[in-house]
Amino acid sequence: MIPEESVAYAIATWTRFNDRVPDELLRAMSGAFVLVAAADGELAPPEVDRFFNVLRGKADVFSAIDFVELEASFRDLCESIFADPEDGKRLALECIAAVKGRPEHVDLVKSAAAIAAVADGRMRSIEGSTIQEIREALGVQE
Repeated sequence: MIPEESVAYAIATWTRFNDRVPDELLRAMSGAFVLVAAADGELAPPEVDRFFNVLRGKADVFSAIDFVELEASFRDLCESIFADPEDGKRLALECIAAVKGRPEHVDLVKSAAAIAAVADGRMRSIEGSTIQEIREALGVQE
């Protein structure tokens, strides 16, 4: 893809994601997960599967979610992170920051990031740095 096309693709993908996934918490968790999972430059299918298993385990929180639609949108989002990493990171952090100040949401977003960090069986320093950026966006220091 030509750089301008990559940027256009990434922006269009994030716009579609925001339109298709109106739940602020779900967008924040998705943004955190994709940032951490893709921080090492790759995103393995088992990492994505792990994210959806976590969401399905929180059925009480996400009872109205169409998982088929979410999964398609999330996979597009993952691809767009690699098409335009800089803008993708900025947009993901904006989604994450939207839940700042809501402790129950902050905890779920931090959990999504932590799960992403170990979803492939190892924790890399770049993933730890990304988790720190997510915590800053959430306004937490721990």
